[in-house]
Amino acid sequence: MPKITLLGAGSGFTQGLFTDILNIEGLDEGVIGLVDIDAGRLAINTRLMERVVTLMGKKNWRIESSTDRRKILRGTDYLISTIEVSGVQCVQADNNIPLSYGIDQAVGDTIGPGGIMKALRTLPSFIEILEDAKRFCPGAMIMNYTNPMSIITLGAVRVTDQPFAGLCHSVQSNSRVLAAILGVSYEEFEWKCGGINHMAWFTVLKHRGRDLHARLRACFELPGVMAAYPVRAALVRSLGYFATESCRHFSEYVPYFRKSRDLLKKYGLEGSTGAYSKSWPAGRLEVNRRRREMAAGKRKIPLQRGYEYASDIIEAHCLGRPKIIYASVPNTGLIPNLPAGGVVETATLVDRRGYQPTYFGPLPEQCAALCRSNMAVFELCVQGILNRDREAIVHAMMLDPLSAAACSLDEIRAMAGKLFEAEQAFIPAWCREPKRVIARGPLPPLEPKTPFAMSLLASKIMPPADIKNLAYPADKKALALKPRAFKGVSFCQRHKELKKAGAALVYFAAHLHCRAAMRLAMLLGHDGAVKAWIDSREAYCNPVAAYPARTDKGRVPFDASKGIHEILIAFDSDWGSAEGIFLRFERLDAPRAKALRWDMLPEVRP
Repeated sequence: MPKITLLGAGSGFTQGLFTDILNIEGLDEGVIGLVDIDAGRLAINTRLMERVVTLMGKKNWRIESSTDRRKILRGTDYLISTIEVSGVQCVQADNNIPLSYGIDQAVGDTIGPGGIMKALRTLPSFIEILEDAKRFCPGAMIMNYTNPMSIITLGAVRVTDQPFAGLCHSVQSNSRVLAAILGVSYEEFEWKCGGINHMAWFTVLKHRGRDLHARLRACFELPGVMAAYPVRAALVRSLGYFATESCRHFSEYVPYFRKSRDLLKKYGLEGSTGAYSKSWPAGRLEVNRRRREMAAGKRKIPLQRGYEYASDIIEAHCLGRPKIIYASVPNTGLIPNLPAGGVVETATLVDRRGYQPTYFGPLPEQCAALCRSNMAVFELCVQGILNRDREAIVHAMMLDPLSAAACSLDEIRAMAGKLFEAEQAFIPAWCREPKRVIARGPLPPLEPKTPFAMSLLASKIMPPADIKNLAYPADKKALALKPRAFKGVSFCQRHKELKKAGAALVYFAAHLHCRAAMRLAMLLGHDGAVKAWIDSREAYCNPVAAYPARTDKGRVPFDASKGIHEILIAFDSDWGSAEGIFLRFERLDAPRAKALRWDMLPEVRP
């Protein structure tokens, strides 16, 4: 008997999500857990769900509700989040302060200054929820519907190891919109979609085996279609592909449509300025009113199953009926030309094993570039929140495409300061004021760590082996170690070759020159299983793959004599899913000593 808990149960999602779940054939009993910090809204939706259960004849379903999530989380199998931190109290500031700097937002809750501020209000609270989930329901599958979807999902997968998916309705709803524009039956419409939430691209369009891209371009030359979808028409004409978001909302993700009144008029966006901030406070009251009327039997309750993915996930996992959904998930090579370790939206198989994201392949480069511009904002925002770094939040706003199209760097910094001040009651204390830097006495020594290795000896691709029982190689010539330079500043990545090889093993090697005896620590990060030897002696072994790779995950102190020391690392490809390692060293005994260098890196003076 599954227990399904909804956090933010006072929202407009509650009735629709649970009506879908109660429509699952064969799922005849269970527990509905409802949690909301607003006792009044929680009471309304609890009464509403009691009425839905009665109308649908689901007498073996039980309802639990509380404003204390810990009372409900225990025993939860499926945890759904629709929380909204601060309610409607910040929507005016989210919109009006950026607008005073010329940044014109329509919705402003997933990207732009408004989306970043919403993340700053929401993700810290959500991390606390995830900590409680690990304690009270560690086996639960987690689903998130809260915006900003990409930022919340990216932050979540960095702090939890529970199965997690970010869910939206843009792919399934817009695939139906696209079928209607093309004039084909949805049941016979073959399509493929990938990218990021609200900016995923339909790259395959077919009907009965016939490619429809020429038809798509022709449709978007029709006056009626152009008038109905002016922004999407521009995307199809200029970039060649249809994206998964409304014209109004998509216009916030790129710098092309909202930076002048003339452009707003040209693309039919004149009335969209501040639309969310104007409509949502009254809309929230209207949602409450409809829920009260349905709970009291004064309004009809729709009881048919809809298109949200939560019920599909539960049906697939609980009853063993595999389903394909579209979800925001970590990019473990699923879309190779988007950043590894970021979050992407792609087809995901769900079965009894849980979430199984599927490989999409490269996006058309023009589409990938637009996604990357937004993923940089997501990354900085998450780094700022996890590291309590106000400056990273400011940098996220500076890289936001819409903000950058309208403002200078100084203007964006000033705007950020005003937003932090206006919303200080709802954001973390560390972000309310900039850190004051006071220099007293001499400057501190540099951090006693070498740079990350960018050039190492790398072996040929080897047959797979059991890392736990792997011995130091007796014949290192057989490894065919050769110098290799890796792209970037820190990650020694061999994903392309490893993916082709499937199950495989690869070795990395380096030589560390010590001009004197010293106490060191090897700092190793990895996403595949590894074993490391220092001077042929086993020093570290972790047989578990972990995505994404985290810097300095393994820390191995050791005493190094004067001279050259060999570091050898065996790395398991995890059937092509793993990518590589981070490697550097830390001086533990005398941070200011000038005694470390790589033989394949510039001299290091920690």
